[in-house]
Amino acid sequence: MPFIVDSQPDEEVYLSREFRGSHGHVFAIAISNQAVYLSAQKFALKKDPWYFKRVPLSEVKTVRLVKQKSVFVLTLSALMIIFGGVTGSLLMWYALRGEAVKVSGWPLAFFVGGIILPFIARGRRTLVVIMSDGKYKWRPQLAVDKKTRDTYVKLQDEIVQACRKAGIQTFE
Repeated sequence: MPFIVDSQPDEEVYLSREFRGSHGHVFAIAISNQAVYLSAQKFALKKDPWYFKRVPLSEVKTVRLVKQKSVFVLTLSALMIIFGGVTGSLLMWYALRGEAVKVSGWPLAFFVGGIILPFIARGRRTLVVIMSDGKYKWRPQLAVDKKTRDTYVKLQDEIVQACRKAGIQTFE
């Protein structure tokens, strides 16, 4: 179901974007001269529980683009490399000793994934909307291809520009 802005009288919509990624990842946002519309999910057993949550501009304090900390990504990457290396070595050790071993490609996949992960997560930014009653964060999915990463960056830059046009304080 597409996200439709139910605009109020005299409301001018500056930006309305929707992005549906893989594995049910949904992100949509709309910015007008009266409110920010954020994608939210209802707790229901419906086929498509996503909807727009209207937040008046008076409740929105700032919009930030925060660079993702690399500590988490590097830690996960190191764990993947260690896990893949150790399990792959054990698998090879048992196989070379002549024991019956089921050969799997998972250790190699973890090892290679751990090496690649910091490169595909480099420069990733989180969109943070700080409101008077909480925060809304959108962290884009990890994308291997450059086209999808560029789409995320372009979308986040458009959101910041529309927020500036609406008079919301922004930080990059």
